[in-house]
Amino acid sequence: MTSTTPHGERVYQPRRQGREGLALCLSGGGFRAALFHLGAARRLHELGILKQVTTLTAASGGSTIAAHLANTWRHWKNGPSVFPAAHWERQIAAPFRRFTSHNLSTPPSLKGWLPWNWSNNAGIDALATACEERGLCRRTVHDLPDRPRFMFCASDLLSGSQWIFEKASDEPWRVATAVAVSSCYPGVFRPFTRSKPQHIALVDGGVDDDRAVEPVWQTHKFVLVSDGGDVLRPQWGESLWWSLIRSALVVWNSMQVVQKRWLLANFTSGLMAGAYWGIDSAPVHYQLDGGPTYPGYTPALARDLIATIRTNYDVFSDAEAAVLENHGYLLAEAATRTHLAAERQEAPLQIPHPGWMSEPKIREALGDSSRQVFLGRGALHALLRPGPSIVPD
Repeated sequence: MTSTTPHGERVYQPRRQGREGLALCLSGGGFRAALFHLGAARRLHELGILKQVTTLTAASGGSTIAAHLANTWRHWKNGPSVFPAAHWERQIAAPFRRFTSHNLSTPPSLKGWLPWNWSNNAGIDALATACEERGLCRRTVHDLPDRPRFMFCASDLLSGSQWIFEKASDEPWRVATAVAVSSCYPGVFRPFTRSKPQHIALVDGGVDDDRAVEPVWQTHKFVLVSDGGDVLRPQWGESLWWSLIRSALVVWNSMQVVQKRWLLANFTSGLMAGAYWGIDSAPVHYQLDGGPTYPGYTPALARDLIATIRTNYDVFSDAEAAVLENHGYLLAEAATRTHLAAERQEAPLQIPHPGWMSEPKIREALGDSSRQVFLGRGALHALLRPGPSIVPD
């Protein structure tokens, strides 16, 4: 067997020495992923893990909840060890659910495609303004805390690499701009472009690294990955347009599968320490032989219904938000109990929405949740009214 070369270790493996800190990576996937991450963050806070996070990375939809956590970090970082569930609900969870209950992207995306706006960033600027008007985060990246280090990931089409907005950035980017650029899905938004001081053409962070693991996998001692990203489903079409779009999706999905296998292989081999939970998984998958039973939704419900919920910035109902938050909460509990037991403190389960644990009830309420609606379910309301505001920190 050929031994690993110094170059191979330096480029393709985590550092053997000097890895420090705990990273939390929040994937893309629109409001679906953001609500899923909201539940995971709630459980991580109860377990005392969220306070230990030294770096928080996010792409696309994950950037929205990351910005909200950045805006409210004093509540969960510097407060009591674990504040009551009612306080988390009032200060963090309920305001963010209100943010996802109205269409966010339709007016900005339409503005960006107007012919007289093709040469500027009007669409993305409008999306950033909409985020600020709803109180998501009205700061610049230079106002972000030192710890945890927040990193908002986008993709640069010119270099083919990741672009990161963070406190160490040379420019005082608005956090809302970082969220908007990280979330500007190609085809819905035009790229964010600029020629000075350097040429950039930025799009959705999920194009390059949907799980936002690239900034941290080599350098951090522990890596936690919350994955609410899209899952490719069988689909039939006959048009040339369908074949082109579908081919691109197959390539993107293959990249996601390879990255997931690589990530889990590093965990199981001991090269990396941490945990991964994905929206199409279930707590039962984390149970050990002879170990305790983990509560949560069934694999069939997670795979066939929850993981098919649309991944956009459209209106999300109370039922959809409740199920996604529960799912993230219970998966984070199962994954950390199995793979990160030494880093967590014991805390009783306080399922965010216990009334939404019945599978028949969920199947009835979410039966239409995968359907995409042209311009969005809340398009007319979004055009007439901007939506509710999060009370800023």
